[in-house]
Amino acid sequence: MLLLVLLLAAAVTLAWGFLRKSSDARLELVTATVARRDISATVTATGTIDPVVRVMVGSQVSGRIQTLSVNYNDRVKKGQMLARIEPSSFKARVDQAEAQVVKARATVLDAMTTLRRIQALYTDKIGSQSDLDAARTKLALAEADMKQAMANLSQASVDLANTRILSPIDGVVISRNVEEGQTVAASLQAPTLFTIADDLSKLQIIANVDEADVGQVAEGQEAFFTVDAFPQSTFRGVVQLIRNSPENVQGVVTYGSVVQVDNSDQRLRPGMTANVTIVVARKKEVLAVPNAVLRFRPPDSFRKKQPEAEDVSPGDAKKGKRQKSHLTVWRVKSGFPEPERVKIGITDGTYTEIKEGLDEHDVVVVRTQSSEVSGQKAPAAGGESPVR
Repeated sequence: MLLLVLLLAAAVTLAWGFLRKSSDARLELVTATVARRDISATVTATGTIDPVVRVMVGSQVSGRIQTLSVNYNDRVKKGQMLARIEPSSFKARVDQAEAQVVKARATVLDAMTTLRRIQALYTDKIGSQSDLDAARTKLALAEADMKQAMANLSQASVDLANTRILSPIDGVVISRNVEEGQTVAASLQAPTLFTIADDLSKLQIIANVDEADVGQVAEGQEAFFTVDAFPQSTFRGVVQLIRNSPENVQGVVTYGSVVQVDNSDQRLRPGMTANVTIVVARKKEVLAVPNAVLRFRPPDSFRKKQPEAEDVSPGDAKKGKRQKSHLTVWRVKSGFPEPERVKIGITDGTYTEIKEGLDEHDVVVVRTQSSEVSGQKAPAAGGESPVR
């Protein structure tokens, strides 16, 4: 009997403790205050740093590289010799073409002499018309042969001149693809021997902007970017051009946006990958709330009125959804959250501009958290205040 009484008392004690704990647990609201701040809307993209002008220097003739006059990073002037292809075979072709010109010229002189003699005989009624026509034809053929020989000489001279690989611009050698003694073949296409950049103090980034964001990008907008070589540094640029040509990679359509970069300190190098942030809009001292406020939805027990339409938060725009201009937030009035329809503006990914619906110093709900009456309050995150 005593054992039964003890068991019953223990059961009552456990039940009372459970009910007390359940009754003490209540939902706590973490809030934020509507305040003014500066907001910048941005578009992110990746791209590659390139020289503004990059020239691929090749060879129009085939042969063995006899001399190399420049190396990597050398500064060159327009017309400066970069390399020389062994010229002996090309010089021999020039000599042969010159000999053909001399021979053709002699043939022309002989044909002209023959024509004058036959014309004199024809005038004296001694020569025939057929002999005169034949002499004229022979002279015409000789003149044609001389023109052909002169054309061959011109082509041979051009090939000989092309054995000297010259720089087409003033710039810096950023790539060299041949070694001294190497044979280059230019039978089908001109092989690239050197790559020259005109001025490494001015570079450009071809940033691949997603098709969903390209409508916000415009010429003259400010851009910031980082590179892996200098992770602690942020570099500045300006959008110069948005290309109309689309790039489709595995179904993702992007448009190349050219960002001009000042590289006076020569820290940046061609080929570096840049993580670009383009500032598409900037506003100062506007009412703003954390983005979490726009995503908050309280439990059914706290709702006084169900929103008529489902809202789309600013974060959804990154997933391909269009951001709505009106959303529902929950403003605290007399300690109780009530829905408030607001008109939003630009967002920087953390805060969103409030155009209509809230006033400065209004208190809005960020999220909920559980707490116990008998215990301590759960700590609020960054500037946010808990409300019971």
